[in-house]
Amino acid sequence: MRYVEPIFRPPSEARSLLLQASIGCSNNSCRFCGSYKRKPFSIRPFSEIEEDIRSAVSLYGRGVRRVFLLDGNALCIPTQELVSILNMLYGTFPSLERVSAYACTQDILQKSFEELRRIRDAGLTLLYLGVESGDDLVLDMMNKGVTADETRKAALKAIDAGFTLSVTVILGLGGRARSREHAEATGKILSDISPHYIGALTLMVPKDAPIVNDIRSGRFELLSPIEILHEMRLMVEKIEIRGRKCIFRSNHASNYLPVGGILPDEKDEILMMIDTAIRRGESSLRPEFLRGL
Repeated sequence: MRYVEPIFRPPSEARSLLLQASIGCSNNSCRFCGSYKRKPFSIRPFSEIEEDIRSAVSLYGRGVRRVFLLDGNALCIPTQELVSILNMLYGTFPSLERVSAYACTQDILQKSFEELRRIRDAGLTLLYLGVESGDDLVLDMMNKGVTADETRKAALKAIDAGFTLSVTVILGLGGRARSREHAEATGKILSDISPHYIGALTLMVPKDAPIVNDIRSGRFELLSPIEILHEMRLMVEKIEIRGRKCIFRSNHASNYLPVGGILPDEKDEILMMIDTAIRRGESSLRPEFLRGL
């Protein structure tokens, strides 16, 4: 198995085989992100992916049950190539239950509904979509490259095509100046999408992220840990999931407080957990040195 590091995966993919189908991120313009700044984007040749799948068999046998396709948005791979990768994976690992990948809003919008259905039918069943914020001013400030409405349309398109959808949002992304607007608008877009999973992360700024200069100059103010909890509380309060059960988690290593529950059924319990942590103060939260991306 060959990897162009650094590599990143969702917490829920800890036991998955990581297969590098692409390198970097085809968008790679978000001002808060430094994850792929050192890796020029490319799609790996199918011959190399074939070799890695054969290597995985020799390392792990044919009992692999889950595969996560690296890198930042593997859904951007041309449809036929992606289907060929999926066919080889399911042909190689008879016990394979799930293949998943990160996706960008642009990837979903650029593929036709028929292409998405074809990819889903070939076995890519779970997509991780970075919503980040429902506030267009925050998205523009962070150079996300899409509007909240475009992300809403992409998410609903993916769900309609049969994908299980896990979306991520970033607490603190609006800074102190737009914390309330960010929380309220993000709660609204999550309600509109009503995804299967919501993962909340907390803003951590790598030293090579473009927004670093704004922080140093004071143009962007980071939230304190308690302010982050207030923002998360307001966001959760505004979420109204419709038509399904949604698992909400803040178990990513970037968060000060790991909470989780099923929306809408356990919304009150989630809010109570956040309120309890706010009352207890920062001493009850994950310390800075234990946070990570």
